[in-house]
Amino acid sequence: MSLEELKSQFLVDDEVPNEKLEQLISRALHHCVVRKKGTVDIKTNLPGKQLVKLALAARLLASKLDESVNGDVTVEELSEFTGLPKDQAAARAKDCLDEKFAERSARGSYKARLLKLEEFLNGLPQSVGGQRAS
Repeated sequence: MSLEELKSQFLVDDEVPNEKLEQLISRALHHCVVRKKGTVDIKTNLPGKQLVKLALAARLLASKLDESVNGDVTVEELSEFTGLPKDQAAARAKDCLDEKFAERSARGSYKARLLKLEEFLNGLPQSVGGQRAS
């Protein structure tokens, strides 16, 4: 194999093919939607860390669809989107960092890692059991 072929296989960009993006968004739609201003509305009951992961995943997917939506999510936003107290949202975001699901984009701001979304979203229940109270 030539060096150029190896390079093209080894150095990959962060773009996700449209068909993969469609699959990820279809999975996420069972659990949440993202408003055009970036607010994530979660419609399922999940444990705290799963809620934080879902919010991070949703914002990253939305940012891939519309560049005006920021893929980064602050602790304040995580608290707002998930209903968790700010200290719990921060702790769950730190758990996401430790698990390499997310990366810190700035102090107090997190971003999901694209390569981790498929495994996470596929692990969520298919049906929406138990609607969250708004």
